[in-house]
Amino acid sequence: MHIELLPARPDLAPDVFAVVDGSRDFINEWLPWAEDTKTVADEANFLKHMVDQAVAQRAFGFIISADGQIVGSIDLHNVNHVDKHAEIGYFLSQYATGQGIMHNALAQIERFGFHDLGLNKITIMAATQNTPSRLVAERGGYHFDGYLRDELLLHGQFVDCAVYSKLAREQ
Repeated sequence: MHIELLPARPDLAPDVFAVVDGSRDFINEWLPWAEDTKTVADEANFLKHMVDQAVAQRAFGFIISADGQIVGSIDLHNVNHVDKHAEIGYFLSQYATGQGIMHNALAQIERFGFHDLGLNKITIMAATQNTPSRLVAERGGYHFDGYLRDELLLHGQFVDCAVYSKLAREQ
């Protein structure tokens, strides 16, 4: 399977929205923004925001394509150029999980972060009960750093978050 990361851009909004709309309940369980992405225009506005963030060097969003089909998204956000670290966020269509797609996308965005941006550390945070997201980090060779209590507000409830990191020298 050929996995490609496409820089986020508004003209991809119809395809990205189709993924969100087709997997809304699946995505919304851990990423409540899916609930508020109700139209292609909402998605286009978000992708325009990601373009603006990339120009400002604060975040870099990518759309995940598997064999030419849009299946999700991955990004580097909270990019700190002084201390040389960033966080990764991601989602996949429920129909694209379990195929190694996110593992491949993660390796690609790591190369971008460590090599192109010169980062020293990349962090992944996931709700402790979000086993699929935690497995992405663990299978990707990320170090489990610990838990942050009541770190995320999901559907009106605070939940603990597991924190993972990878250093440039650990690639």
